Amino acid sequence: MTRPGLLVIPALAILAAACGGGGGGSGPTDAPRTPEETAERFLSLWKDGEYDNMYSLISTEAQATIERQKFIERYEAITDEARITGLDYELAPEETAIAATAPPTPGEPEIPFSVTFHTSFFDDIEQENAIPLVREEVPVPVASGEEPKTREEWRVRWSPSLFFAELDDRNLVHFFTRIPRRGGIYDRNGRELAVDAAIPVVGIVPDQITDKEATIAALVQALGMPDAEVRARVEADVPSYYFVPVKSLPYGTPPEELIKFNDMFDLGVVVRDETRRVYPNGDSMAHVLGYITEVTEEQLEELAPKGYQSGDRVGAFGIEGQFERDLAGERGAVLATITPEGSISKTIAERATLPGKDITLTINLDVQKTAEASLGDRVGSIVAMDPQDNSVLALASYPRFNPNDFITGLTQEQVNSLYNDPRQPFLHRPLLAEYPPGSTFKVVTGAAGLEKGGFNTGSTFHCVPVWNKLGDEFAQKNWQTIDRGYLTVAGGLMASCNPVFFDIAATLDPIDPNILPQFARDFGYGAATGINGLDEAPGLIPDPAWKEANIGDYWYTGDAVNMAIGQGYVKATPLQIANAYSAISATGILRKPLLVKKMALPGGAASQEFTAEEVHPLPVSPGNLDFIRQGLTAVIQSTAGTSYQAWVGTSVDAAGKSGT
Repeated sequence: MTRPGLLVIPALAILAAACGGGGGGSGPTDAPRTPEETAERFLSLWKDGEYDNMYSLISTEAQATIERQKFIERYEAITDEARITGLDYELAPEETAIAATAPPTPGEPEIPFSVTFHTSFFDDIEQENAIPLVREEVPVPVASGEEPKTREEWRVRWSPSLFFAELDDRNLVHFFTRIPRRGGIYDRNGRELAVDAAIPVVGIVPDQITDKEATIAALVQALGMPDAEVRARVEADVPSYYFVPVKSLPYGTPPEELIKFNDMFDLGVVVRDETRRVYPNGDSMAHVLGYITEVTEEQLEELAPKGYQSGDRVGAFGIEGQFERDLAGERGAVLATITPEGSISKTIAERATLPGKDITLTINLDVQKTAEASLGDRVGSIVAMDPQDNSVLALASYPRFNPNDFITGLTQEQVNSLYNDPRQPFLHRPLLAEYPPGSTFKVVTGAAGLEKGGFNTGSTFHCVPVWNKLGDEFAQKNWQTIDRGYLTVAGGLMASCNPVFFDIAATLDPIDPNILPQFARDFGYGAATGINGLDEAPGLIPDPAWKEANIGDYWYTGDAVNMAIGQGYVKATPLQIANAYSAISATGILRKPLLVKKMALPGGAASQEFTAEEVHPLPVSPGNLDFIRQGLTAVIQSTAGTSYQAWVGTSVDAAGKSGT
């Protein structure tokens, strides 16, 4: 709060003071400005950011030491550096102010005041200070032709310490960011997936170079870098005592490989450790982990008040991006005055860092690598889940990228290769690629038929090579060219017989065309699964309203028949399929897949444990669900099953469904 002046002065004089500028003082009035009024005016202008008018109130001696524009720029720069968003001030208590406005003494008056700086980063910064004043003769505006006139007026004997008491003519104000340890990402067994680690960086110190050409030649040979690239770093325009990085070596570089660089010390070559983000398993699990990259200008608008600046890194996508705030922790800082040499002189304000949280995933690194090896270089994905707790064991996708490349820096060739690859290496196929689910969808159709179509576990359907119940012009072929006879729903799953499910769809659609679409949604199709930690596509479950709105056509029984075998307009992600089968195989309850198992501060403090959240029970009675499970077991364990040959010789008690 500001304190009003002690003297009652005419409103006209106050207005004149407010409009005054340059060196002309407060305007044409015979009443001299009191020390307190001058201090009040100076602080009021400061609060309003009117640095130009503040300059008009400082003494002639002070103006001789700093130009007007430099004065303005210094106040703006310190305000920005200290993250000051505003300030409030209060003059000294009344008795102190009265004493200060007494007739001047040889020591000249000082007006004590307190100031509270509001900042976007620190708590409020509170300081006690005093404004010294000096009485000066200043020119008074006169009419043209009149003799020049002057009057005595109080001016501020300004020095940098009037901004921060710790500041003087020699020192500057600097904001030192303190970046906390970024939280690590680990698999379910505690193995490192993404961590901050010491990386050896080969560089040069210009002061130590005695033969520039010899240094460049040695580095070109040892690092395998182009001459021009090394030369640019060696000849960088930096202070001679700086360490100039030339190239970062891979995480885990054996000590014996560093010997050759240590032997180049006489050439000015130095190896230093630098803490960086590291992905020890290379491209494994790249889409799950994501990567970190330089903060964008748009992101800086939000992050700058939190201590971020251009060149800092943030999580881009994957776990690194989704849990950026948890992993990054909270930055701390020291606001201090520094000497021209860069050393801290006095601390003005300080905020401690808060370390990032460690994240433990449900991923099993062994299963993940096995899945990736099985996938090989085929474009596609593999999802592995544990139905007991609905946790994700592996999310394999190919092609991939190496997140380490975004730390060390991508070459233009690498950038072109990644972003122009038609196989889309950044597409996380298990969660973001949408495909017709094919015959894996038949469990939904079978369940809908058993629950809503009037069929039961004893109902049979003729598995013919060609199904033509919608007319010969709409005849549909089975994938087999033989007549398989009559099959139950379970038998239809075992043989993956299309006509069984065509019959069910053709029965359900006239009853209500929304039955099959709704059953699909109840199995988790057509919406994101809700996996914690990653973005995902919703897939698509069409129905009459959707087709009319998006295709502009009516819904036909043929649409339901196509959907019955996972074709037509229906789309699903691999994760949606795996999540539906997890519900079928274990609890009969649809749950959100669990990927992030735990978050905790270093040492396990403030640990958060996560479990798979239940969505709803599957719309199938226990008896019918068991019947469907029998069919899925026969797919693999019956000699007539479509996947029997793939599992011959295994001891695993498996069940499942093939699909194309």
